[in-house]
Amino acid sequence: MAGQLGESLGWIVLAALLTATLIAAFLFNRAGRPSLVGDEATYAMQAASLAWDFDLAYSRSDYDRFVRQWGGPPDGVILQSRDHGAHLVYGKPFLYALVVAPFVRLAPVRGALVANALLLAAAALLAARTLGRNLGAVAPLWVAVFLFGSVSFAYVFWVHADLFLLAATAAGFALAYGGEGGGGRLPGDRLERAGSLPGGRLERAGSLPGAGTLYGGAEAVPAGRFFARWCAAGALLAAAGAYRPFYLLLLLPAAFAVPPARRRAGLAGLACGALGLLLATALVQWAAGGGWSGYAGERRAFYARTGYPEVDFPASGWDGSLRRWGNTSWLQEGAFDPNLNPRLWAWNGIYFLAGRNVGVLPYFLPLVLGFAAFRGGRGRWLLWPAAAAAAACFLLVRPFNFYGGGGAIGNRYFLPLYPALWFMAARFPQSARRGAATALLAAAAAAPFLWPLWRHPGAFPVGEDGRYRHVSRLAELLLPYETTQSHIPGGQDSVENGLWLKLLNRNVWRDGEGGGLRMMGNARAELLVGSPGPLSGVALELDRNAPSRLAIGGQELRPDLLLPDGSISFDVPLGRPRAVHPMWWTRDDYYLYELEFSLPGARAEPIGMRLRRGQELIHRFLPARPQGRP
Repeated sequence: MAGQLGESLGWIVLAALLTATLIAAFLFNRAGRPSLVGDEATYAMQAASLAWDFDLAYSRSDYDRFVRQWGGPPDGVILQSRDHGAHLVYGKPFLYALVVAPFVRLAPVRGALVANALLLAAAALLAARTLGRNLGAVAPLWVAVFLFGSVSFAYVFWVHADLFLLAATAAGFALAYGGEGGGGRLPGDRLERAGSLPGGRLERAGSLPGAGTLYGGAEAVPAGRFFARWCAAGALLAAAGAYRPFYLLLLLPAAFAVPPARRRAGLAGLACGALGLLLATALVQWAAGGGWSGYAGERRAFYARTGYPEVDFPASGWDGSLRRWGNTSWLQEGAFDPNLNPRLWAWNGIYFLAGRNVGVLPYFLPLVLGFAAFRGGRGRWLLWPAAAAAAACFLLVRPFNFYGGGGAIGNRYFLPLYPALWFMAARFPQSARRGAATALLAAAAAAPFLWPLWRHPGAFPVGEDGRYRHVSRLAELLLPYETTQSHIPGGQDSVENGLWLKLLNRNVWRDGEGGGLRMMGNARAELLVGSPGPLSGVALELDRNAPSRLAIGGQELRPDLLLPDGSISFDVPLGRPRAVHPMWWTRDDYYLYELEFSLPGARAEPIGMRLRRGQELIHRFLPARPQGRP
């Protein structure tokens, strides 16, 4: 009775969270806000093209429709062509757009978000049903924590394919580990008569080896139904691979999940489903006028600064735009340039696990539940190695953007791998109460990092301060900033007097007129300073509006030099570098230092600033040495 009550409460919690998310998607409105982020505009235009024009082609009417529906031009759109611009199609696989197109037709702005909420619900229900065979009454609560104790649910409010890929992966593994071939505990922990066992003794079904096979297992399923199930599992798992081939590694544990008694039929179904899906997507993409993949052919992202085809220049100017701006096809020569530098790998490994903006542990912490309830068998021992290998592939070929780029919430490249770790959980907890307590403990540990998302799940990904909105104050204090990642927001890159600077918040900005930088006097400035060699310190030069105090590292500094124009200079010691590794523009090591400082007593007005190497400023004002003298 207690187990049934706990299971009912778990279902109530999961249903309430999913319903609240669906209602929020109905009410959420992105129109009139800053333009869609990253690849969102491409997916939105692709879905609208399918919804109204029933094709994947890009045209001026697509652009005008987007402006009309969303209240402004796109932030950018990715297009491809295989025939020098004669046919322009969207440079993304079309599966997500195909799924959300009916919803977009009914509600152009909110339709994709409603579809995302329904995809999240489908993934949750399928996973809870399958995990319930092994976890029993706690399965719905565990799934609620998997989704809402991580950043996963926030992707509902992003017009992007990644939540679709999560749902496809979850559904694929639910078919692989569920249905008739799943082993483990029967619903309700009922006692069944094991008639085929010697003596016909009564046993707890969940404790029997291979219980799922003995009690109406795979052998009893008609061949056609068994083959169809594994064919569907293969197609669902391959859907993620159609977007990024590294996800195809998840087919390996699925192959080992096939019941041994019917392995040939199961593997054939898995292979047919996966190959059929990949072939169908390739043929459709090719027929539309693009390459065999959304990332092949001639491919280019267009922005306001480059102009848009059929808007700012005719489609016949496609070749010229590629010559000027470059071909960004993933298959072009040099597209994959792996970097095996051990320093880079070491830092990326740290950032992948615990980075301030993209760390897997702070933003997907409930994955530990899969390890806590792990039980081998049926390929589960391969789930985490397959997910880890796929993640390592991203670190290999995208070392300076292994998390998914602008607008990502946590690590979006990890999001489709995340469900694989749910299905590691196959050991029934000692009691429903203990199982529920374990899930709630994981949610409580994740809470300090997810609080901003729980409060405002649909918040624009990047805030006014230039940071990701999902990054909590605790994450800023405890977790390292990802110095290797080129797309982490926080400001612009700048080169000042031989120093590379990344402006980590918007209290510092580039001065477009006079060169140099400006900072808001009454705010805290944060910068990342890079140099091809080690630095002992930097000279921070501030204009005449600055006060004579600089607060940095828990101490106050006084000016070391008064310059002729009334500005002042502080000699700022740097100490040990924050990190040393190659950057995205060089294979040589760069020495990186993090600076955070403020100006006590300064007024709320812009103050000009420059950074120089420690001795460079002094040398500027030394009298020239007469030639011929030592």
